[in-house]
Amino acid sequence: MAQFAAVDRADAASLIDAMLLLNEEQVATSIRSALDRIAEHPRHRKRRVALYAEREFDSAMIFEIKLVPDLRGRLRRRAVGYNGPPAVKPVRGRARVGSEGFVSHLISQSAERWTKIFMNHPGPDRLRGKTAPAGEIVIVTDFLGSGTRVSTMLDKFWAVPTVRSWVSRGMMRFRVVAAAATSSALGKVRRHRLQPQVEAEWIAPTVTSTADYMTMLAWKRLIDKNGPQEGRGTGRYGFGEEGALIAFNYRLPNNTPAMVHHGGSNGWQPLYVGSAPAELRSLFGVRSLDQAVLSAADANGVEFGEELTEEDRQAILVLSMLRGRWHRGAEVALASRTSLPVPTVLDILTRVLRAELITRSGRLTDKGYKFMESGRAGERKTPIIATSSLPYYPESLRIL
Repeated sequence: MAQFAAVDRADAASLIDAMLLLNEEQVATSIRSALDRIAEHPRHRKRRVALYAEREFDSAMIFEIKLVPDLRGRLRRRAVGYNGPPAVKPVRGRARVGSEGFVSHLISQSAERWTKIFMNHPGPDRLRGKTAPAGEIVIVTDFLGSGTRVSTMLDKFWAVPTVRSWVSRGMMRFRVVAAAATSSALGKVRRHRLQPQVEAEWIAPTVTSTADYMTMLAWKRLIDKNGPQEGRGTGRYGFGEEGALIAFNYRLPNNTPAMVHHGGSNGWQPLYVGSAPAELRSLFGVRSLDQAVLSAADANGVEFGEELTEEDRQAILVLSMLRGRWHRGAEVALASRTSLPVPTVLDILTRVLRAELITRSGRLTDKGYKFMESGRAGERKTPIIATSSLPYYPESLRIL
């Protein structure tokens, strides 16, 4: 905080407090759980799943292409190779590997656990195997910040004629699994021509996704005024101008504001470089769900009444943020604003719907209004009206 002017420190503190903090354990658990759900699905008992870590590629295509004669002797472009692209390989001219090594390790663990389901970075020859062909390709990452890198990776799959043929015949589908993502990245990747299914447990808030307009303006002034003008190949708001408010205990994504992740020639110091220093590690401890709810309530100005159960607090928080507007995908916005995982938000919404506190369109019912009034503190305070201490007796009644 010493780097900020005194007048900026309150805004800087509120921005740092709003960041979603995730540690390796949370990321690993999220990815493993998602892969376990895929493996347990009945669809994959006959068709296997190919897992690939998200990373950058120099080549135009994921797989090697050769001209191979078909049954009539005509030469056809065909993807070949038993092994696919390596999971970890820095792009030429860069020393950083990023989080690919960590994600690759998680993929290896899941492939060893589900040997009859998952294939670890297979090549085309394994994908088209006669006894156990693949029916789905899954790209795995810890964070979707802008969605650009995974979209580029999907483009390189699409560029392979063999893959296009599989997709057009309905033999192959795509999926992207991320521990965390921004809502804009989710939308961008889902709109890709391969139409992958995209899932993320945690939704990272951004500078512009805060519910408080004045807070957003204060954060923008802070970012425009402080830190380097550019980050790791990015502008002040991070790669893709996302302004993502997220930090992992093992890295700071370049989608975060430059003042968070990058040092400058003017001596500016980032939050940290590489792994979080010892003095910050306690901040990345796994919080209980109730602690997360209380923190989200405090950040969003929701006051709980006394003697509420943990489930009641969860319901009141989500109902307060829902604001009578429900549509498919609204759980992503709620997860972003509350910093609760998406599955937890969906569980809470399912519970309040079953309790008839909201309609299917997300509007509060009469029962929901009564529940909110009884559960929130300070909602209906009786105003104190100043009066004279002397009694007043009217001598006549006025006709209105």
